[in-house]
Amino acid sequence: MPLKEIEVDVNIPFAADERLYRRVSPGGLNNAGEFLPSALNTFSFDKDLDSAPSVMRGAFCDWNDVLAFDCADQELVGWMVYYVTVGELPQSLTAADGRVFAFFPVHRPKPLCGAHSVIASYVALDETRKYVPPPRPVRNALRTILATTLKLATQP
Repeated sequence: MPLKEIEVDVNIPFAADERLYRRVSPGGLNNAGEFLPSALNTFSFDKDLDSAPSVMRGAFCDWNDVLAFDCADQELVGWMVYYVTVGELPQSLTAADGRVFAFFPVHRPKPLCGAHSVIASYVALDETRKYVPPPRPVRNALRTILATTLKLATQP
């Protein structure tokens, strides 16, 4: 059963080896049940932080919580769970205009899903880590890196 927002401490820092879980629909798998990089096409970065790609924070959940109704808002039959560690998030992807983007997790709990987090981006030289959505080529580079980095947490 997923922890609720009131049961987690958002001030606990992320550890480099902490897992960030992401669920993948059956359409994100090939016929052999293997992860397809196209499953990351849903990774979006809009103008505000809450639109950044969502993940579940491993410090406050198990892989099966990612598929729980309280965190998914729907039944997820046949879905699988993958993960990347915080330390594996890219720290320098360069845009065409020369800006270097880095990625980091931000804990954004929801009332019934305390482990909910997002992968945020910022211009690497900005010490405040103010959220800045990356341009499309940087998003595509991130997807490529994650497609080769994500590991299977478990099967349904």
